[in-house]
Order: sequence, then C-alpha cells, then structure tokens
Amino acid sequence: MSENIQLNIDEIEEEEEEDVMLSELINNIENTILMDNNEESIKVSQMIDYQMNYTVKQLIVICDYYGILKQIKCNKCNKDEIIHILIDFENDENNEDIVSTRKNMWFYMNELKNDKIMKKYVLW
Repeated sequence: MSENIQLNIDEIEEEEEEDVMLSELINNIENTILMDNNEESIKVSQMIDYQMNYTVKQLIVICDYYGILKQIKCNKCNKDEIIHILIDFENDENNEDIVSTRKNMWFYMNELKNDKIMKKYVLW
C-alpha cells in the first residue's frame, strides 16, 4: 500500500512539472501572438495616419527623402500603393536610422512653420 502512495506522489510531481511547462508554453504563445498583433496594429495606425493626414505630394516628398521615389514613379502607384510601400520601408529594421532622421527633420520643419517669425523664412 505504501508503494502506491509513493507512486502517486511521483505522478503528482510529474503532473505539476508538466503544468508548469505547459503554462510557460502557453505564455510564450500568447506573447508571440500579442507581438504579432502589436506589429500589425502599428502598421494599421501608420496607414490611417498617412491616409488622413498626407497628400500624395507629401508622400512623394517622403519617398524622395528615402530614395525610393524612382520605384514609385516606375510603378505609377496610387496613394494606397505609395502608403503600403512607405509602411514596408519604415518598418524594415535596416531603415531604422533614415526613418528616425526623417521624422526628426519633419518635426523641426513643422516647428519652424508654426513659429510666427520663422515661418516667413521656410520655403516648404
């Protein structure tokens, strides 16, 4: 009879270990899903921002800054296609530096345009 008790304790310990491993696995899967959804939601928010707040001319200026204007002109892209190309470019890790610099420069340009005195010197 005590052998059965010993065996049952071993089984419980194994089940607890399996439960811990299972919960870790579930957490890892949930984190991966959240990260994928987060990346997707970032792209959707970028798409909405470009769609609502930028004209095609402004998007072309951004493409020119990134050096991808030739690709846009060769393919005769419409606004939605330009936005998709920009989002793909900006979310590529290899382009992180130029994207950061461009956003910084655009911020400064807007600051200058919104200043009473400096706006007369900005040709943008």
